Amino acid sequence: MQQHKKNIYLTGEGRFPWYRPDGKSFEPYLIGVAGGSASGKTAVSERIIKNLNAPWVVLLSMDSFYKPLTPEQKIAAYKNDHNFDHPNSFDYDLLLETLQNLKEGRRVEIPMYDFVTHSRFLSTQMQILDSLVDRDINERGRDLHGVLQQYTRFVKPSYDDFIHPTVKNAHVRQLHERKLSFRWELAKIECSAEVPANVILLKETPQLKGIHTIIRDHTTQRDDFIFYAERLATLVVERGLEELPFKNVEATTPLNINYLGKQLDAQLCGVSILRAGATMENGLRRVHKDALIGKILIQSNPSTGEPQLHFLKLPNNISRCYVLLMDAQIATGAAGLMAIRVLLDHDVPEERIIFLTFLASPQGLHAIANAFPKVKVCTSMVDPKINENTLYIEPGMGNFG
Repeated sequence: MQQHKKNIYLTGEGRFPWYRPDGKSFEPYLIGVAGGSASGKTAVSERIIKNLNAPWVVLLSMDSFYKPLTPEQKIAAYKNDHNFDHPNSFDYDLLLETLQNLKEGRRVEIPMYDFVTHSRFLSTQMQILDSLVDRDINERGRDLHGVLQQYTRFVKPSYDDFIHPTVKNAHVRQLHERKLSFRWELAKIECSAEVPANVILLKETPQLKGIHTIIRDHTTQRDDFIFYAERLATLVVERGLEELPFKNVEATTPLNINYLGKQLDAQLCGVSILRAGATMENGLRRVHKDALIGKILIQSNPSTGEPQLHFLKLPNNISRCYVLLMDAQIATGAAGLMAIRVLLDHDVPEERIIFLTFLASPQGLHAIANAFPKVKVCTSMVDPKINENTLYIEPGMGNFG
């Protein structure tokens, strides 16, 4: 998927954690690539991203930050008389706000600019004019006369006046190599046997113990496994809903008598961490059929074991929701930390996130509690340890997803 060829990239390579084990985001790099119009800035940037093997890097273009044109300016633009290459043509306040939000790890909306309607023309020196003509005619709906006129009147003078004098200020900086040990760092966290204060542990009743026995037994048939997994999901979701706000409401019974009851006083959204988290969605729908649903695909890199973000689809109004984050197990907590970080980057308050899971390890629970103490975790059971080689919970449920 590609929303704008200069701005958005979505590839098969997942994104490694962009935060430390304590949940705080790393300071991101902002690299400015300057040059005249059509000088190859985008092509060079794409090559750098490819060679760094960092396809999750966002490439922004100044083309997206033009100021809205007044009716008079639009008339001039249609006549090729508006100078899009002058610095005053750009909305620097919006650009600064966007870059600041990116540095803080927050979600941003990149504006789009209609080149066909508002006639954006780019160029630099005469030897790359062929590139400009080909692009502006084929991609931006302009004629040859208009391209050449815009080049001689605005593009080349703007390059000479505003871009070329800044070449002496340019510098090159090499990125450091990232360490690939995130999950193993979490697995080695020193923790006590007691669960953290933010953890809600279901009471171990004979019914709960019986459900776990069926789910954990490797001889259990597929239909039975699905049935009891959904039953367990319902129990966990019901307990998680008790942490949400409710308001008093009055209802009239069939006997025409008033009854003072309760009603959920929040918009609810369930977000499943794919793949295993999707097994809890039916349990959520059984308990609250009107809940919004979002999905985050996080998978481990087959070579390093590191978590990687591959895909996310969240409701537009998720920042106003209470979120039930769902995953079948919390082992090291690496996937959970990444998913919580994604929700926070989409402006979901930490105290409005409730993490629901079937099974957890002490290391995973403490990792999440240390990084995000306001996030509540609701689990049906806690197993004592993680296997140092496989990072599976033991005795555990195996690879649930």
